[in-house]
Amino acid sequence: MSLVVMKFGGTSVEDPAAIARTAAIVAGRVAQGKHPVVVVSAMAKVTDQLLRAAAAAACGDRTGALAIGSRLRCRHRDTACALIKVPADAAALQNLIDQEFDSLDEILRGLAAILELTPRISDLIVSYGERISSRIVAAAFRERQIDAAHIDARTIIVTDSQFQKAVPLDSIIEKRAHEHLYPHVDAGRVPVLGGFIGFNEAGITTTLGRGGSDFTGALLGSALAAD
Repeated sequence: MSLVVMKFGGTSVEDPAAIARTAAIVAGRVAQGKHPVVVVSAMAKVTDQLLRAAAAAACGDRTGALAIGSRLRCRHRDTACALIKVPADAAALQNLIDQEFDSLDEILRGLAAILELTPRISDLIVSYGERISSRIVAAAFRERQIDAAHIDARTIIVTDSQFQKAVPLDSIIEKRAHEHLYPHVDAGRVPVLGGFIGFNEAGITTTLGRGGSDFTGALLGSALAAD
């Protein structure tokens, strides 16, 4: 099996045109007989905006924090709308995006009440970028006749509890990569995962630090012995 891990950064998923180009690249690898596993970053500048929202909430600026969240919600909804034309699929994706941003808003409201931005809360907030972008990309692939399956990377990338720069637990990652990814690859599907994010062994969200999507790609490439 010619398995390859493909990582796409923020500018490769920053808008509908970029995501369409990414889909075409992946489709080209599939046409060559490759079996891609795709890792994507958050849309360009989203991580920085999520950090600004977190900082505003921690300073008690609940309105400012929620305004950033609202702008991000609109950007992701607009991107999804431009990419997904099948009505049922479009509605399902928009609903998922709204659920994620509703959850983010609740976290920001809570942070504005307690006024303490811990590394653990920061990791949870910034994780939304990759969690949502990977959903949109997987849906865009399916719209373009790529049999894609979204996988929550946190079920595979298990780390210690050093929030904001967690250390991966390689042996667990290898085991979970085989369990969660090989069945899809064997079935001819393209797994799509968000980079940068993981879980510790208690199931709490962690991140690998800035540039962590590259790290995720390398971890999966090693775990799967990819070409």
